[in-house]
Amino acid sequence: MNCRRCRSLVLLALAAAGSGCGAVRYFPDTEQLRAFMAAGPVTPELDREAMMRAIPPVGPYRVGTGDVLEIRGPHALFQRAAEPAGNPANDLLLARVDADGDIQVPLAGSLPVRGRTLLELEAAIASAVHPQFLVAKPAIVARVSEYRRLPVTVLGAVENPGIHELRTDQLTLFGALGAAGGILKTNNLVVGARLIRVRRQPGDAAQDVVLPVKGLNVPFSDVQLQGGETIEVERYEPDTFTVIGLVNKPGAHEYPPEVTYNLMQALAVAGGIDMVAYPSYATVFRKDTTGHILPATFEIAGDGLAQSSILPIKPGDVIVVEHTPASWTRSLLAQILRIQFGFFVDQRGN
Repeated sequence: MNCRRCRSLVLLALAAAGSGCGAVRYFPDTEQLRAFMAAGPVTPELDREAMMRAIPPVGPYRVGTGDVLEIRGPHALFQRAAEPAGNPANDLLLARVDADGDIQVPLAGSLPVRGRTLLELEAAIASAVHPQFLVAKPAIVARVSEYRRLPVTVLGAVENPGIHELRTDQLTLFGALGAAGGILKTNNLVVGARLIRVRRQPGDAAQDVVLPVKGLNVPFSDVQLQGGETIEVERYEPDTFTVIGLVNKPGAHEYPPEVTYNLMQALAVAGGIDMVAYPSYATVFRKDTTGHILPATFEIAGDGLAQSSILPIKPGDVIVVEHTPASWTRSLLAQILRIQFGFFVDQRGN
């Protein structure tokens, strides 16, 4: 390329820059800006009412294997049948429910108690000794002195991940989540997780539980546990925003739920603008709740910089940093200068 042709390209670029200074750009008026600011992705919210409806009604506690029971009654209740009756004063017995679901009561022998409420347990003991061994029906009072607890591991997007010991009446998915402090919240409103995986044993296939979201008819129910499960609460997938055009790192970029970017920060995440072209405008495309795409153009240099520095970018936004005649001219001039410099160095080298 000779110098005369280079000079011609420079003059052409300068002419283009001069003619493009008055190019018309789209800027939203007050109503359009209001609609644009109100638009954005619908934030999914956890349907807590649906979750509450899925919790089975809480009834009286039912005795389980491994529980330690405290039983109070007449002293004779705790003597063997062959032993003489002793002091009729009340006394107590501590009995652990064995693997078969039974306890040993000295006067009555082995009694099945697993799955019974405390009232049913008291009635069963009284029936076992009256009238066969005791003339009067004894008054029995029973309570759980020590609950058997089983470990469940809860990982992922919960407040307190780790191994939690649950009572037998708490061995459900809800019980495990409650012991782990509940699902993480984003801005106290949105779903902190979309999916829960329940794995019974290492190597087993996981059972997927999708959390209910407002506006979506997603069936949801509690899951019964047996102890030893691993529950993984998968964190809500991060949203993204997209920047294309005259930036150094175009593409989709993660939008963490705990931060809010403005337009200039979003451009910085995309590596910043092309400093050679030095564009003056960025157009943000945003979808409203009806599915319509709303564009709005903002200055990212000069007088409009202040507004761009406070304009919030929302998840799902697409930011386009386009060429204007001025930025196109600057890029063209830079290319011409590189060509000229290369030609000059080549000529000196020869």
